[in-house]
Amino acid sequence: MKATGVVRRIDDLGRIVIPKEIRKTLRLKNGENLEIFVDENENIILKKYSQIDKLKEFAGQITEAINNVTKKSVFIINTDSFVSISGKKKEYLNKPISNELIEMINNRHEIKNQYQVQMTEEKIENENIAFCPIIINGDAIGAIMMMSKDEVTETDFQTLKIISSFLTKHIED
Repeated sequence: MKATGVVRRIDDLGRIVIPKEIRKTLRLKNGENLEIFVDENENIILKKYSQIDKLKEFAGQITEAINNVTKKSVFIINTDSFVSISGKKKEYLNKPISNELIEMINNRHEIKNQYQVQMTEEKIENENIAFCPIIINGDAIGAIMMMSKDEVTETDFQTLKIISSFLTKHIED
């Protein structure tokens, strides 16, 4: 655990304020859910809550299945990082996503054959992508994305839309 040097008082309603700089660094937005843990030393640990993170193993099976059929790189991302990757781009796994990808998720963009995407703040990929957001109860919580040097076909794009819909139903249930 890393000390921040910040001390906060608990108010009458049991609330604490997380300083703006920490929220900015951790990409915490107003209204975002945090999961609360208590470790063996009675330390309280706050962690960003991601419904997609709970599906990591399942997400891995999905991306692997699509990659086996299409031979294209497939990603499942939450609003912070790459959760599951199958194909040639595994170096992105668990890395923070770029502000461009965050914006694509938040704006609920469906994209087919866009050439070039900022994957992380440091890395741009010059390949064709298809991108479908995953929306749960009106909130965009992540996306499924396909990337290839070849054209992303209409069938590939429809496959992503089906998987996005499937993940939505799976998470809602």
